[in-house]
Amino acid sequence: MKQSSFSATAFVAVVSILLFSGQQRPYSPPQQRPPAQTQQRQPVQPVQRQATPPKPAAAPAKQPPPKTETEMSAFYLLLADTKFPEMPPGASPTITLFGDPKSEGLYVTRTLIPKGVQTIPHIHTDFRTVTVLSGICYYSRGDEFDESEMIPMPPGTFFTEPAGIPHSIWAKDDDVIVQTTAIGPSGTQIVPEKKSNNGTASSR
Repeated sequence: MKQSSFSATAFVAVVSILLFSGQQRPYSPPQQRPPAQTQQRQPVQPVQRQATPPKPAAAPAKQPPPKTETEMSAFYLLLADTKFPEMPPGASPTITLFGDPKSEGLYVTRTLIPKGVQTIPHIHTDFRTVTVLSGICYYSRGDEFDESEMIPMPPGTFFTEPAGIPHSIWAKDDDVIVQTTAIGPSGTQIVPEKKSNNGTASSR
């Protein structure tokens, strides 16, 4: 029992010597870590979109040729005011209302067929549309004049004359006025008369 008491006393003495012997280390306060630097977010820069370059201006539309004086002016002609030139008996005078039948382009004409006149079979080089304005127009197709084939066409009748198709007109009862519209240039050709067996021209 005495040995155990001695040992404990000796242990305390050794610890005391160790604590108080030599130089004491100065007290160093714990070093504080610098505060963590918060990473500042850079402001988001707006995306600069490149402006879409303007489309090149379209080429100006091709301007139509200047209108002639006739095209620029308002024009109308009543049937009663139509004046036909003097012609020899049997002829059918024609006036041009618009354009020129001898040139390319639209044209409009009026023709007076005096009472009793028969046009011999003929053809036109252009396709024509015809309107009967006054009188009864007798009309037939074929390369010979045949009264039995004539179709009476009163005022207001519209008909066509295809290019190269022989036809005839007859103002049987009174004067006839027709109005023709077509695309020029125009031309008229007489249909050659057929020969009979004895070599003479056949009657029309």
